[in-house]
Amino acid sequence: MEQDLELYEKVHIAWLYYMENLTQSEIADRLGLTRLMVHRTLQKCLQEGLVHIVINHPLVYCQSLGSQLESVFGLKSAWVIPTSPDYEVLRRNLGTIAARLVGRAVASGTIVGVGWGTTLAEVARHLLRKSHDNVTVVSLLGGLIKSAGNNSYEVALQVADALDAVCYSYMAPMFVESAEDRDAILRLRHIQAVQDLIRRASVAIVGVGEVSADCTLARMGPLSAADVDSLLKAGAVADILGNFIDKNGQLVEVDVNQRVLTTDLEVLKEIDNVFAVTGGLKKAQAISAALRSGCIDNIITDAQTAEQVLQLNRPF
Repeated sequence: MEQDLELYEKVHIAWLYYMENLTQSEIADRLGLTRLMVHRTLQKCLQEGLVHIVINHPLVYCQSLGSQLESVFGLKSAWVIPTSPDYEVLRRNLGTIAARLVGRAVASGTIVGVGWGTTLAEVARHLLRKSHDNVTVVSLLGGLIKSAGNNSYEVALQVADALDAVCYSYMAPMFVESAEDRDAILRLRHIQAVQDLIRRASVAIVGVGEVSADCTLARMGPLSAADVDSLLKAGAVADILGNFIDKNGQLVEVDVNQRVLTTDLEVLKEIDNVFAVTGGLKKAQAISAALRSGCIDNIITDAQTAEQVLQLNRPF
């Protein structure tokens, strides 16, 4: 009988709280209990399964995927949005969400490292204009000869304009002819100054590229067909800032990785808040590799891609 009375009291309190919308204080006054007793009873109702809370919205599934990504890869945050069949729309939506999140991470004195790519150009385009004291934006890698609004210096300038910040560009090409050329450029004083700024950055925004004959770097010219072939043979599936990695997130031993002027992945790992903004099913394996690299703290992606990334990382 005592157990029945305890169960009745739990159900009664839960009904008053969830169905009649009384506050915990109002329930305590009505039943002659303390507010703490009411709070503990409601907690027990949830723990024991007497009450189930259901959020009835499709975005709940996206939230679930984000939580799984956070758990599997040890991320600070994973933001998953609904997938659009139109890749241009998807890219714009990713950029809009990422712009809000990055904007929140920027405060006075922040140094922001910026990568390149069409999705990051959308991030820059949708950043809310803010004025902070002493904000610095620095590009994280060299640029491309061909400009299409997605070059590293163009994206960095757009981000700096939105944040009312000073902008430093990585004044060098993304890829050079040889490792010797790369080493010579890295010795230049202005390049060393940019790299010092990057090492002091607390926020970074990067994209993730896939490795294929149709990838952006191949279409825009820096990578030849022979380069793509050698990358594929070496097991490369992705690039982060022009650093080519395998499915486990490790740099592949290939000539292209010796000719790129960019931020090393070990330096990127030291930045507190690295945001990866990327989506689309064709990039699922690349995104999986990027998350495995340990360089990414926060990801903004879409639901179908998140599903596939999780599928690639399920134990068999």
